[in-house]
Amino acid sequence: MANELCQLAKDWSGLVPSGGMIAEVKIDGFRALYFRGYDGQPRLWTRGGLRIEGVDHILYRLGQLERVAGQPLFIDGEYQVDGTLDATKRWCERGWKLGGTAGLFHAFDIAPMVEWTKGGWDKPLHERKAWLEALMREADADPSLAWEWAPGSHGAWEDKPAVVLMPDSWVSDAGDVLDEAQRVWTRGGEGLMLKDAEAPYRRLRSDAWQKVKQCNAHRWMRRAA
Repeated sequence: MANELCQLAKDWSGLVPSGGMIAEVKIDGFRALYFRGYDGQPRLWTRGGLRIEGVDHILYRLGQLERVAGQPLFIDGEYQVDGTLDATKRWCERGWKLGGTAGLFHAFDIAPMVEWTKGGWDKPLHERKAWLEALMREADADPSLAWEWAPGSHGAWEDKPAVVLMPDSWVSDAGDVLDEAQRVWTRGGEGLMLKDAEAPYRRLRSDAWQKVKQCNAHRWMRRAA
């Protein structure tokens, strides 16, 4: 088994390969991973392997995707409470102890758990993300899932968002990257994630994923100029 639990990104090199890359907004929260532990129970984990508590509404929704898929899944994403990193930290550190659930899971990647345990999946990113989107649509359309309440929720989660698919755009060159990143920074966001649409998923740090953060923007802007 690979040492890392998930794929990790390198800093953006300032270059975009011929053909372009997928761009996703970098959510300012906790990296969160859905998979089953040694006891077989599905949970949400940090990238360091710590359990995230108070997220039963998210686990229930991701469990629906497993039911549609017909197999255990690994689902990669970002967990955020009330739209901020500070609120996410407060909930994860002590807020959950008061009871209830909180937070939204921004899902951006997926693999069958059997492939994840081997260290990754060879399916290209654009196909993985299309499968994730299809599972979410199928779960929404499945009448056997639509009528039932989550156990113990008494219907309280029915109107509570739990999981969203991370939207993406396409960038063709460094200018596109900086324009898109600037729009994110203007809104107070953290930055972008750039991803190779044809790359497999690997549980290690890879330049197939690159992060674009404002602290390095001056260097890239000089290079682009």
